[in-house]
Amino acid sequence: MKSRLGIAVSLLTVSALIVGTSPASANTTINGSGATFASPLIDACKGDFTAATQNVVNYPGGGSSKGQTDFRAGNLVDFAGSDAPYSSNEPANLIYAPIFAAPISVMYNVKGIKGGLYLSPATIAKIFSGEITVWNDPDIEKDNKRTVKTPVFETKKITTTVKGKKVTKSVPVLDSKGKPKILRTTTKVIDNDLPQTPITVWYRTDGSGTSENFGIFLNKTVPTIWTNPGNRTFTSGTPRSIAGQFNFQGASGSALVASGVAGRDGSIGYGELSFATDNKLGSAFIQNANGEFVDPTAAGTSAFLGGGTINANGTLTADFTKKIPGAYPLGTASYGLAYSAGANKDAAKQADVAAWFTYVLEQCPTKYPEKGFSKITGPLYDKAKAQIALIK
Repeated sequence: MKSRLGIAVSLLTVSALIVGTSPASANTTINGSGATFASPLIDACKGDFTAATQNVVNYPGGGSSKGQTDFRAGNLVDFAGSDAPYSSNEPANLIYAPIFAAPISVMYNVKGIKGGLYLSPATIAKIFSGEITVWNDPDIEKDNKRTVKTPVFETKKITTTVKGKKVTKSVPVLDSKGKPKILRTTTKVIDNDLPQTPITVWYRTDGSGTSENFGIFLNKTVPTIWTNPGNRTFTSGTPRSIAGQFNFQGASGSALVASGVAGRDGSIGYGELSFATDNKLGSAFIQNANGEFVDPTAAGTSAFLGGGTINANGTLTADFTKKIPGAYPLGTASYGLAYSAGANKDAAKQADVAAWFTYVLEQCPTKYPEKGFSKITGPLYDKAKAQIALIK
């Protein structure tokens, strides 16, 4: 059975650590691997979890494919992170817990672009397939010489505790249904002058859920251009072979992709928003199905994912064609992978995993809104809690 999703950024203040899970044991280390997409939030928040529970989280990343491989092995990690479900060979006793949500940034470094870069899905597909190779291409010019509509979300200040100190941060305001509130929609005429700089495309070389979700977005929005439905390896998912093309550069992990974009004028790439922010890169405004151009924010991601469908196993199917005001169409949910009953795992260690997942779900996005992650609420939150309760 499938149910409609209502997911949004939460304004709840920090609450109790664990609701509905077994008490965690003390002074243990839980080991994980997987999506680098989640690394900025995990790296920021795991110290707070240790302070609250005395338990340590070890998460070196490595990519969604590595996380799934390590988890399938059964004895290498206690949990894993993945931005997409298994495509095959799903292990027994698997629990998907949707505990992350964040936008994928189309990040760029182009001297001469002022006031933001605006891109339609068709133009993005042509750039990342190698059809467009210079920044003053007519298709990019068309996107950046037009009248655009952009939503502005309402925010409010909250006080939370970060690393033992009270801090005040801004978070989006929710309506009665848990959706982000749009204050207004701005309309302006843009007329960006684009340089004749060659485009360098940076992509993930490792198996990546971010690459898979990026390909799914392009296939669902412009299937006549991006003909493949999405593949965890970028080079296997492109509609045209990029082998030998001088303007494509690969790197392993979102951090190195962002670093590559930052290091070369004319570059563009994709990855979790925090990597773009940390490297002082611009993020493109992307046109959604409603005709608006939206930048990658937690609020826009929540609006987009709120139009998706929750599957019985805890995964989410997004709707790329639904006209949702304020939606950032490259938002994605990401999953913690854990073991259910029957996996013959240490009960105390699994309680620690459940405690960690609950902490991420309920507290981390609120503690670190600057990382761009959405606080999951509504039916998806209820589903996440139910999935976490199955961890044994």
